[in-house]
Amino acid sequence: MGQLDKKNNTTFSIFPFSFLTQYSILSLLVVSKSIIAEYDYKMKLILIDIPNFKPEINFEIEKNILEICNANSFVLRFWQNNPCVVIGKFQKEKYEVNLEYIEKKNIPVFRRFTGGGTVYHDQGNLNITFCKEKENILFSKYILEEARGITKIILKGIKEFYKNCEVKDRNSIFLEEKKILGSAIAQKNNKFFYHASLLINSNLKELEKVINWEEKYPENTRSPIRSKRSKVTNLSAYAPLTIDVVKEKILKSFIQTFKIEENNVIKIYNNDFKKDKR
Repeated sequence: MGQLDKKNNTTFSIFPFSFLTQYSILSLLVVSKSIIAEYDYKMKLILIDIPNFKPEINFEIEKNILEICNANSFVLRFWQNNPCVVIGKFQKEKYEVNLEYIEKKNIPVFRRFTGGGTVYHDQGNLNITFCKEKENILFSKYILEEARGITKIILKGIKEFYKNCEVKDRNSIFLEEKKILGSAIAQKNNKFFYHASLLINSNLKELEKVINWEEKYPENTRSPIRSKRSKVTNLSAYAPLTIDVVKEKILKSFIQTFKIEENNVIKIYNNDFKKDKR
């Protein structure tokens, strides 16, 4: 995709960052070094990369991840969808989505169990899921800073292709002031669950049409989680790459950050992944 003058609709955390002081963030990051060091000899990384593009199956897999994740493992998943719109847990599709257009184009809408904003998925969009036990603290006991640490791991992988990108507000990654990744989080069944959506070679023209870029919630709407629109772009607009190569770099970044031994990386590529849980 190229630059859009309108604003993006990537997924976001539903928690505010403002309550965290500079002192608390710095102190927590110092502590995190020793926390991660504890995992280097025992933790497993379960990679799920199932070649499926059907959204209904992919979202069912997301629920199943909660079952296979345990105290001795992290779960990392890469996945892509056929064209669809995904809204946050607390959103109202009639305000976020161009319903007339998606009905005409037969584009389905799905609701995920994490918070955040509305996103458009297609096969040029890489979705990244990370799940762990809530008690396995990596960077911080605060859920937003824990999520920010995960986003920075992904950023490290992305910087293998293009250096001029950074994590900004709402745990999003921007490349030269245009968004390429947004994220959302949830705590469910005593698990920490993180979603991210990375624009690699997505159809931005279609993205522009399916989203209500100036959504208007009624004033009396109770606690809506509104999407924050930003200019967006594709990572592939700045560097020649494929989605598979991006996966490799992000996986490498997770393995290096968590100091996971090669024999403790479990790769699952089939739909019967629940049978392979460790």
